[in-house]
Amino acid sequence: MKDTTVPGLSVETRRGFIVLSLPAQISWQNYAGIREGVNKALALATGGPSPERRRTGVVVDFGDTVLLDAAGLVLLARAETRAQLLGCPLRAVVPALSAHVRRALHLTGLARLVPVFPDIASATDAPVPAPVPAGAAGNVDTTHVLDAIRALHPGDAGLTPTPPAPSELKITTTEAGDGDHTVVHLSGVLDEVTVPRLGETLTSLVEGDLRHLMVRMHERLGIRCDPLPILLGIRWRVAAEGGCLALPALPTRLREIIDREGLGSVFTGCRSLEDRLLSSAEPA
Repeated sequence: MKDTTVPGLSVETRRGFIVLSLPAQISWQNYAGIREGVNKALALATGGPSPERRRTGVVVDFGDTVLLDAAGLVLLARAETRAQLLGCPLRAVVPALSAHVRRALHLTGLARLVPVFPDIASATDAPVPAPVPAGAAGNVDTTHVLDAIRALHPGDAGLTPTPPAPSELKITTTEAGDGDHTVVHLSGVLDEVTVPRLGETLTSLVEGDLRHLMVRMHERLGIRCDPLPILLGIRWRVAAEGGCLALPALPTRLREIIDREGLGSVFTGCRSLEDRLLSSAEPA
């Protein structure tokens, strides 16, 4: 099963193990996506609240991976910490030919924390120790490992990914032309950073006695998270006071979500507005 979040990242089950194959290159550029994949693999292995779905453990397959910086080592160190806390056996596969990765694991002490095997077959064949109950490992500390990684990669002293460029969301407001509705125009990106900004803007409009809102999204608006919780919250608030929150001309992705949830009728205006009113509200 491929993970579309990070190219080259895939998950499969072998002999009861969840096997996570890493991409050819690991760096801070794809660290966050790979870390999410590791967390998902650990969650699959532990089976959540269903003991019958529990797997034998997780195998992280480095394969022909090239470590471009400290990201891959930090990833494994933190995965080992989480695995111990969950009581989930964690193993690493590093082929004999990947001498640089094996050397890094030994120099940092990671090879003493995470058993290293030359291939997936041997990693899934080796006996598994008696399971440790989740949380029974006590306070797991890999500080000494992280210190060793810092020594190996002095340029990554902070051991934190480079922050992504700030997300941009342009919000402008105009009158709809009917003397009643206010149109909120959105362009840029809606994500975990900018959606709260949208919520703050809509809240300030409502608190400014604007009860009839129309959020119009640009056709190329990027949608990287679900904005419905905030939009629904504003919708219920204005509806309680006789207002409305309309969403005309939705991007395809958001329209699919709304239709799937059966919420199409929720985001309609309290009165019919002609297209001419919408077009007249376009920002200059």
